[in-house]
Amino acid sequence: MKKIFFSAVFTLFAISAFAQREYRVADLEDHEYENNTTFVFNVHGTFADPIEEAKLHLFITNEASHDIYIRGQVVEMVNTDGTMAQFCIGGPSGNCFFPLNTETFYPVTEGGVMFANSNWGNFDYFINLDDTNLAQYTVRLIQTDGSGNEIEGTDFTFTYLYDEDGEMGVSDVESKSIAQVYPTVVKGFTNVNLKEDANVQILNTEGRIVKMLSMKKGQSQLDMNGLSAGTYWVTFKGVSGVNTNIRVLVK
Repeated sequence: MKKIFFSAVFTLFAISAFAQREYRVADLEDHEYENNTTFVFNVHGTFADPIEEAKLHLFITNEASHDIYIRGQVVEMVNTDGTMAQFCIGGPSGNCFFPLNTETFYPVTEGGVMFANSNWGNFDYFINLDDTNLAQYTVRLIQTDGSGNEIEGTDFTFTYLYDEDGEMGVSDVESKSIAQVYPTVVKGFTNVNLKEDANVQILNTEGRIVKMLSMKKGQSQLDMNGLSAGTYWVTFKGVSGVNTNIRVLVK
């Protein structure tokens, strides 16, 4: 049987003043989820049998009087590589995407259109198919314009945690992150503390890599000079195979 706990996600993302989310995310009975929530499951699905008990259903509704575009992105995975998960998004005209990676938006083009004051029905969900205990995914939904550009301030973020024994918590997951970045509002340089050597990619909100480098274990600085003002994702790919993704705002 599935069991769900609700708690604050360990990373809170900066909220932009430029826009406000125009959609809501709920379960199949239309009970609205809170932003930055962790959902814990003690069962997993398989490709042959993606059981209901392992699905985090995403009943997404457009509350605006105009059409909007919605996309999703897996921003961090711990103890899993995305080959054993599915992210279904886009309603009846959408798809179930797999394997998943942290550099891709789903749907992969301009995003799924949701008509004014409507919803996509009960077709969308996220599910873990990996029997590795512990497997954890942090996912965000965003609104985009018709060209696929992110509209700042429209994030909805959740964490899906598969914990077979039901004994792990958010603090346990956080301890497996390999990187800390501070501050996350950057002008010039920011500080990085790495638990292990890592390859680093800086991506813009369209998922394009704008900078690549390698960094050593320990404390160092990350040069963000030359990047246009805006939001970026810094992806740390550790030598152990653990990935950590951190969102930063360049001034």
